[in-house]
Amino acid sequence: MSESFPRLRPLNVQWTEWEGRPMVSLQDPLRLGGDGILVPQAVAPLLALCDGTRSLDDLRTGYLLRTGVTLSPDQVGSLIHALDEACMLDNHRYNQALGQAMETYRSGPYRSPALAGGGYPRDPGQLQETMDDYFRRAGDIDGSGAQRDASGVQGAGFEEQSDGARFVGLITPHIDYHRGWRTYAEVWGRMAHAVEAAELIILLGTDHAGHPGSISLTKQSYATPWGKLPTDPDLVERLADILGEDQAFSQEAHHIGEHSIELASVWLHHVNGGKPKTVLPVLCGGPEPYIQATNGESKNGLAAKVWRVVELLKGVVASRPALVVAAADLSHVGPTFGDPAPIDAAGKGRVRASDQKWLEAACSGNSDTLRDHILEHGDPTRICGAAPVYLMAAILGDARGRVVHYDQCPADDDFGSLVSIAGVVYSR
Repeated sequence: MSESFPRLRPLNVQWTEWEGRPMVSLQDPLRLGGDGILVPQAVAPLLALCDGTRSLDDLRTGYLLRTGVTLSPDQVGSLIHALDEACMLDNHRYNQALGQAMETYRSGPYRSPALAGGGYPRDPGQLQETMDDYFRRAGDIDGSGAQRDASGVQGAGFEEQSDGARFVGLITPHIDYHRGWRTYAEVWGRMAHAVEAAELIILLGTDHAGHPGSISLTKQSYATPWGKLPTDPDLVERLADILGEDQAFSQEAHHIGEHSIELASVWLHHVNGGKPKTVLPVLCGGPEPYIQATNGESKNGLAAKVWRVVELLKGVVASRPALVVAAADLSHVGPTFGDPAPIDAAGKGRVRASDQKWLEAACSGNSDTLRDHILEHGDPTRICGAAPVYLMAAILGDARGRVVHYDQCPADDDFGSLVSIAGVVYSR
């Protein structure tokens, strides 16, 4: 591909405003080109034409036919140049930047925290204070996983439930802490003893840039400001043997900038007292290619491999103390995500009801229930955590979930757009 026939890479796209003007925000999920860029909303139809088959003149003609507006060659050339400089085009510049990024990533001592200093404090002491404050503000749950009564006295921990069941998994958000802190604190506050008891934490995160059906591994260890969370290399090799090296690592670069596993890792490390814990970080693309396949029965080779991965991880969970984590947000609705109108109070109620039914299926103790729900209802509210939740439910088998907190977080200044999140604990 070249700049003369530009092809846009998969990007994170959101509608926004800048100085009162409607804009399209383009962000590179791999963070290869630095900060994202803003494009006037009126120019958005041009972006859809950048599929690698059109010259710059063809782009001008296509835009004119679709909008009735004529763009000058300089206007089109300037936009394409900006996209190229930001490594947002599938071309030589992008491939070169990707190769350099992967060399740096794989040769480093660990996967560096991409959001440290922005999404949360880089300094370990300041981060400790921030996380402790989240637990204090949550009120009834503190960082040790213990409940407080009205007087503030610490009570019994949550690692065992009243029926003797033990925690084996959880759904945690991957939204920024500023908006999702309460849900993070509610779910992770209950997990400290379960994290401490686990020999392995399987971290399944949404891969926002991943191809549908992808399972992306890494041999690199994630790090937080408190240090490294070592990846289980033997388990990575066993999964790679199933998937094949290309399938397992072709999108490994997504681990560099993807926030889902990172944001869960910080909470995991915090409730473990900053001590190391062995993890298996896995990024999951959309579940479409394998969601119709059960027990490995599929004509799709990729789906069959995914189900072999599930069976292997089911065996791992059955044979050693392990905890499975799905780092997953729920619905994304409103103009920020392409809907035509802001969502009002009644619309938020409908989203809540829709999320509740989705979560009921996810908590049922049978992954087929969630699969059937998704097949019947589709994805009208853009649930971006479907893949990690579905795979976690399949790995955990008959473990049942319980929602401990649900929230709808504003995704624009007027709360006309929202992202919903939930904290869910699974036990058996």
